[in-house]
Amino acid sequence: MKNNLHKYTEQEFKKDELLAIIASNLELDETRKNQMESAYKAVNDVLSRDVNFFKGYTISVYAQGSLLIGTTIKPLSGKEFDLDIVLHIEDSYHNHSPSEIYDELYRVLSNNGTYRALLQKKNRCVRINYNSDFHMDVLPGCIIASNNTRLMIAENEYRKFWSRTDPKGYAEWFKEISERNNGSFLLQERYGLLLEAKIETEDLPTHLYFKTPLQRTVQIVKRYRDLFYLNKDKYTSPAISSIVLTTLLAQCHQGNLSIQDSLRNAMVQMKKLADDYKYHGIKFTVYNPVDNHEDKSKRENFTDSWKDRHYSSFVNFVESFEKKLNAFINYSTTESNYTDLFGAGFYKENIQTIVQLEERVAGNSRLAALLSGTAYTNSSGKINVSSGVKNGSHGFYAE
Repeated sequence: MKNNLHKYTEQEFKKDELLAIIASNLELDETRKNQMESAYKAVNDVLSRDVNFFKGYTISVYAQGSLLIGTTIKPLSGKEFDLDIVLHIEDSYHNHSPSEIYDELYRVLSNNGTYRALLQKKNRCVRINYNSDFHMDVLPGCIIASNNTRLMIAENEYRKFWSRTDPKGYAEWFKEISERNNGSFLLQERYGLLLEAKIETEDLPTHLYFKTPLQRTVQIVKRYRDLFYLNKDKYTSPAISSIVLTTLLAQCHQGNLSIQDSLRNAMVQMKKLADDYKYHGIKFTVYNPVDNHEDKSKRENFTDSWKDRHYSSFVNFVESFEKKLNAFINYSTTESNYTDLFGAGFYKENIQTIVQLEERVAGNSRLAALLSGTAYTNSSGKINVSSGVKNGSHGFYAE
């Protein structure tokens, strides 16, 4: 933080704010989130009432993935949101077989009138296909030890062997990386200045300012992923899973203070992985970063099913995203550049929001004084432009 400091320009700030507005409009709304929370709590209630198997154990059902780490995005039109949840059985996996816990889960749900017609068997989970715009994948697992969050789950479609996972541990890992330099993020600092300058903030979309740059980066990259693969053949151009993208982006993150710097940094790192494969045939592996088993073959491997076509697909995706991101961030935010990255929705609304925010701060002498370092704080703690202790300037600094 002490070396290679540069000062953000007002234009760079506005670009970060616009990216936050865009990502915010991509996110699942609270109504949908609450609907999904009610859905998995209802599953928990049904399983808890089962007297033949589950009533003998302490169980809990909770969300994993994007809902847990705050990186949800709305599905494209005609597509469904994939809600991943865990059925956490508080009993050692040594007491069960992988097929047993899977079959017991399916038995209870299939015997319930609400779920019977909605069920679909998947390799490791049981899917509930709701008559709405989302489906829920229920992944059953047993604990490894009582003093950690790791679980053992069914290995594959035959469910004869166990494999390891750790959804809660993964969420903590992501959160720790995401919140590095928390309190110093560009948009957080800007919001603090708006409060100090007494700009009317009650109508400001305050949620824009408190997602981390990494969370926004994941949302933006996932949206382009959905657009990029929309009409492509699933076999020759398999889409990159959210868990692989999210893990790579977190591993690339360097505590960046702005969304645009986080995106640029991610592209540099991911382009290197793409080039290593494209030009040298070097394949990367993405393990669950919180699985530290000494035998790598037993670690949870998010790319264990990847073939040459997956790596080629990754190369094509990264090259395309880099080109379109560069056009949007470094050149212009025209509607054409916008739709290339984010699709056709919300462009006018997003631009209108950024214009309204600019109008609120334009001509505010208190904000101008705070930014330039010519503001004062008097003995009553009030900020003014004439008397008291001189405040330092706020320049929006980043690495």
